[in-house]
Amino acid sequence: MTLLRRAASAAALVLSSSALALSSSALALSLAGCAAQAAAPLPPLVVREVAWPSPGELGPVRAVADDGRRVVVFHDGAAAVFVNGALARVERAPHRWVSAAALPAPDGYGTWIVGVDAEGRLLRLPGQGAFEAVSDRYGLERAAVRSAIGLGEGGAAFALDREIAVADGETVTRYAAGPLATFAAGAGRVAFAAGGDGLGALDVATRALRSYPLPADGAAPLLALTGAGALLAATPAALYAEDGAGVLRLRFRARAALHGLAVSGDRAWFADGDELGVLEQAGVRETRGARLPRAGRLVGSPSGDVWLLASGALRRFAAEDGGGPAWGEIAPVFARACARCHRPRGEGGVDLSTPAAWASLREAIARRVVDERNMPPPGYALSEADRARIRAFVGRAAPPARR
Repeated sequence: MTLLRRAASAAALVLSSSALALSSSALALSLAGCAAQAAAPLPPLVVREVAWPSPGELGPVRAVADDGRRVVVFHDGAAAVFVNGALARVERAPHRWVSAAALPAPDGYGTWIVGVDAEGRLLRLPGQGAFEAVSDRYGLERAAVRSAIGLGEGGAAFALDREIAVADGETVTRYAAGPLATFAAGAGRVAFAAGGDGLGALDVATRALRSYPLPADGAAPLLALTGAGALLAATPAALYAEDGAGVLRLRFRARAALHGLAVSGDRAWFADGDELGVLEQAGVRETRGARLPRAGRLVGSPSGDVWLLASGALRRFAAEDGGGPAWGEIAPVFARACARCHRPRGEGGVDLSTPAAWASLREAIARRVVDERNMPPPGYALSEADRARIRAFVGRAAPPARR
């Protein structure tokens, strides 16, 4: 195998190629899981539209990138930058945008907001100044990029014309996949559909490829990966989710036609006709009478909200759960930012692995994590959305006031 070396920032990028071909014989998992009955419906989902400032007439919206603190809305010929919900600036740029993403910087420091234009160029929008071409920083200077997605800690994945490229800051590995119909990434995995040979998911660390059968109904499936790395797949007729055994199981049959799928923080959203829905551990909830555009595309937000992009217009929705976040929404934050020190018998000396522990220490958690911000220590990522979720959770955990 020939290795080509390219320099990007302070790290050397080593490019290699490897076959990632799926064939019908590789689809070893049984379709029995796909034939399972969907879970019983839960009470309807109630959503509210999140008010969003308008920068004036900038033309149709083509893409949006959201890292929790910054939101960049990509219009034809311009990009509007919002910081903590307020319009910070508008950057004019003569590009026709096709997609956008928030990616780990190739040197491992911070997050980059990037857009992909119709010519296949990857362009970064820095905190100040104009767009700059950064394809070479990811070892892709000779490639036409079609979309880019962050892999989680320290990595990014790119859909090329007939390949998938995975960059981890030191190496870039390309996998021949054929013409890509759909593509998703997250939690250290890359999922894709190429041609009519089913779905594949690649574990980036081990390079292990898992194949999944999926009933075909005439359209390329929508794909997403949860924060835990489970695959979600939506055809127009149904939504499927990977279980702990690696089987893709039916979770919901569409009432109209599924046309959107996105993971937002700890929540999975889908669009079903003119309604929005969320997939939860207990089942599925859908709105009733939302009357949303039937051709919209969903884009996730780290906050748990979801963006709806339809006909050049962008809207944002939040689920009205009532009572604040549940432990299921806090547990992934704990696992990512707290568990190393605060698990049972952990080096921090305080066990925070249960809801009861958080309730008993709610005042200290609110003070140190939300107010003083001296926890977690440096090196453990905690976004503004995480802190807001923690504030709401410990507030909900407080006992009722005595009368």
